[in-house]
Amino acid sequence: MRTKEIDGYSHKLGGALPFPTSNNREWKTTIQSVKSTTRLITTHFRATTVRRSLIQERENTANLNLNLRILYRYIYVSKFKDVLDRFRPETYNSSKFSVLFLSTFEEQQQSDQFKVLGVSNGLILCCLLGPLVYYVCDPVTRQWVTLPRGRDKSPNRHPIFFGEGFVSRVNEDNVLTSYTVVRVELLNSLSTHLNLETFSSETGKWVDYRLPCPNPIALLKRGGGPITFNGILHWFVYKHGMVAFDPHQDPKSCRLIQFPDDRDIVSEHKHDGLYRLCDEHQGKLRFFEVSPESYSIYIFSMWDLKDYEKGEWCCEFKVTRSDLSSSDPELTTWLMTATFLPLSFHPFNLDIVYLRCVELGCVVSYDMKNKKLEVACKPVGVVEDLSWRVVVPFVIPRWPTPVPIPPVPKKVVKPKLAHRRRSYKIYTRF
Repeated sequence: MRTKEIDGYSHKLGGALPFPTSNNREWKTTIQSVKSTTRLITTHFRATTVRRSLIQERENTANLNLNLRILYRYIYVSKFKDVLDRFRPETYNSSKFSVLFLSTFEEQQQSDQFKVLGVSNGLILCCLLGPLVYYVCDPVTRQWVTLPRGRDKSPNRHPIFFGEGFVSRVNEDNVLTSYTVVRVELLNSLSTHLNLETFSSETGKWVDYRLPCPNPIALLKRGGGPITFNGILHWFVYKHGMVAFDPHQDPKSCRLIQFPDDRDIVSEHKHDGLYRLCDEHQGKLRFFEVSPESYSIYIFSMWDLKDYEKGEWCCEFKVTRSDLSSSDPELTTWLMTATFLPLSFHPFNLDIVYLRCVELGCVVSYDMKNKKLEVACKPVGVVEDLSWRVVVPFVIPRWPTPVPIPPVPKKVVKPKLAHRRRSYKIYTRF
């Protein structure tokens, strides 16, 4: 951005000035003093104005509703450059809350498909489905890095990886310094080990781990990716709840965290976890449960993980349908019979959770304090596919986040073999 300096501000200072003459040294000294003072005042005024503008801009960025969207994870385009173009500001310039579909219904009929895997401190992790390729990008500057291939092309075995997680680190100045990508191996049966790979922007390498688990586990295939809490990744597993892995802790290990004992286990197994929402919410790890049957005593229940190390949950509330209310006349008529699917917690408001009302085809917000349901938006897209598995809360970025460039790993040179140097592709799209 270019800035243009404008001179010639007029400032009146107290005291009479001597009449100017060509040899009046006092006059020249005074004029120089006035010019110096004027520059100081102008510089201070501009610096103060810029500082106030930055503070105001950051406050506006933190607005609870204007910059929040629920992002549909799948984008149907042929090139990653087209993905970045979909993140242009005009795509989401409306001030209203909405579900953000970055592809049209017609585009969703084609085979090329990208998926948003995670968002962390302004950076987005995406992948191309098919030939699996990972990208880390900044949607503001449209700069991106293509990650190197992992170890999935091993000549001895051909593992299938999924459940990619994305965490990043910032320094004391809140500047992003590094990121880590973690993916787990999909196994077709119970296993006493968690097989995973990690990629660090600091080393530029994929490293594989085989970690023992205290009990046999089977990862939930339709888990929607891991949830992140305090930099620790959590994947859903059958029967046990979650398996947790901290990519920054040494030695590497994993642990199991049970879900609340008094949850609706029958519904959880019947619907494969579709009616629950477990995620980080304003520094809390929360488990929100919806009853799909209208005859159930409670429709909404929620637990907070009070002691992470001990895995102790505490029930915060259980709400019946008769407790609910709404200012929307049409929604009011459906409160006793409607089916609600949890989508996402509000990242800035500790009392709000978003759900999809199946019968009305709309997204509603539920206020936990006053037990009110309100229509948040009526999405234009594949509404019947919306669940927590295919959406991610997306805060519209206003500030650029430089993408850390991983170093190029050194290869061991083998004699009499053609050797090819690996390089990272770094792009900036305007």
